[in-house]
Amino acid sequence: MMREACLVPVVLQAIAMIVDEGYFHRRRGLPRWERIGHPLDTLTIAICLGWLVAMPRSSSHALPVYIALAIASTLFVTKDEPIHARLCGAGEHWLHAVLFVLHPIVLAAFAWLWWIGAQTILVVQLTLTLAFITYQLVYWWNRTEKRINNAWYADLGARWYQATDTPIALLRAEARHRNPWIADEITRAIGTRPARVLDLGCGAGLLANYLAERGHHVVGLDTTLENLLVARDHDRTGRVIYVRGDACEIPHPDASFDVVCAMDLLEHVEDPSRLVAEVGRVLAPSGVFFFHTFNRTWQARLVVIKGVEWFVKNTPHDLHVHRLFLTPDEVTAMCTAAGMELSVLRGSRPRFRWPLWRMLVTGNVGDDFAFTFTPSTKLGYTGYARKQSSYRDSGSQPP
Repeated sequence: MMREACLVPVVLQAIAMIVDEGYFHRRRGLPRWERIGHPLDTLTIAICLGWLVAMPRSSSHALPVYIALAIASTLFVTKDEPIHARLCGAGEHWLHAVLFVLHPIVLAAFAWLWWIGAQTILVVQLTLTLAFITYQLVYWWNRTEKRINNAWYADLGARWYQATDTPIALLRAEARHRNPWIADEITRAIGTRPARVLDLGCGAGLLANYLAERGHHVVGLDTTLENLLVARDHDRTGRVIYVRGDACEIPHPDASFDVVCAMDLLEHVEDPSRLVAEVGRVLAPSGVFFFHTFNRTWQARLVVIKGVEWFVKNTPHDLHVHRLFLTPDEVTAMCTAAGMELSVLRGSRPRFRWPLWRMLVTGNVGDDFAFTFTPSTKLGYTGYARKQSSYRDSGSQPP
């Protein structure tokens, strides 16, 4: 009876590990450190089992050494939690908690099986553990993280403003929805005077040109020269300054802008915290940071990634990558670290009207396609944060 009881936590751990590996890991993909770290976790279990298989019960130091190995293994398997805290959803976090509880229980069960002489069970378990290590190494070793396809935007040209058979039409619809709101919030936050605005990842100028027409002094920054040329061609004011540069290394001095915008940009960079830190640097005191990005949820994966791939024509592979989506808590923490306090956060989704249903049938996104704000942030969300400390208007011109 005790032998069977010892197998219960072992079986539960095996089921939890299969769910973790077969569902959560494959769904989100593993960064390089996890691809290395997970086989090492399994190796610590194999070492514990190997010690028990090799040591006779008559050995006086067998159990003391095993206890030390078991403690080391129990502590070692928690090493990836900084990565998990950033990349994992609630379901995976819960499963990890279950695994952390089961881990020392399972190791204690192995010790009891050794004590009662169930060597055959331990040998079988060691064999299965070594087989699992082999799977982890073979399956994950050559699998690299998905890289987002930012190069796709460079070839759009005039299609930025004209095409309906491409996901860029969704960006235009988002701009029609957000631009007036952003302009109104700038007035509410800064006042009626022209603001110094930096539009990061400006693309073809959908926001930058709009804000310039509202009287603001705007700088648009993008890494892609082709996008900047299209943006300049569509600047009816002729006053937007378009600059080629990296949003993670903004080529402007501290406190240069009253407003910084990053629309659909945070999920396109590998280190968004670095970008947000740069935003905090170039914002003047009491300046405002506007952003829009997507939440790292299964709903966003289904709608924002798969839905667009399935229902919008000419959607390229890896236009979005789920691991780069950000939770609201993550963005809030980045803003706080950069000296900014979140002021407004609003969810967004497509309007459930005829243009949406037409798109699902035809694959075309008409100019009547529209988005709306919503209380839920499960898909995407728009917001702004204000840089802390008082602001004094120096009257300086934009750089």
